[in-house]
Amino acid sequence: ERQLPCGGVFGSPEKLPDVCYRWWVLASLKIIGRAHWLDKDRLVKFILASQDDETGGFADRPGDVVDPFHTLFGLAGLSLLGENQLAKVNPVLCLPQSLVDSLGLKLEVSTVTS
Repeated sequence: ERQLPCGGVFGSPEKLPDVCYRWWVLASLKIIGRAHWLDKDRLVKFILASQDDETGGFADRPGDVVDPFHTLFGLAGLSLLGENQLAKVNPVLCLPQSLVDSLGLKLEVSTVTS
């Protein structure tokens, strides 16, 4: 119900879709094993449409100015969606999974897929 036809996700009714909302919803669903409830291809398309091809980085939505906050959540979201060129990100901490592993942190993330 939160994913819009453009592929973005909104945080509450009457709000515009936003890259960071997409992170919060996707990470939460990943933690409970329900990421498949969202359309991956539409999410990727929305995130990439929010990218500035000339200067780099991601904005909150397509056409807006990029910033570090939305760039972090854009890249982290692409990682959770399985983009192979990015390191895996832990959905609980929004940190590289390799760092979480090296620190010996054990965080519960559901493996339910259907």
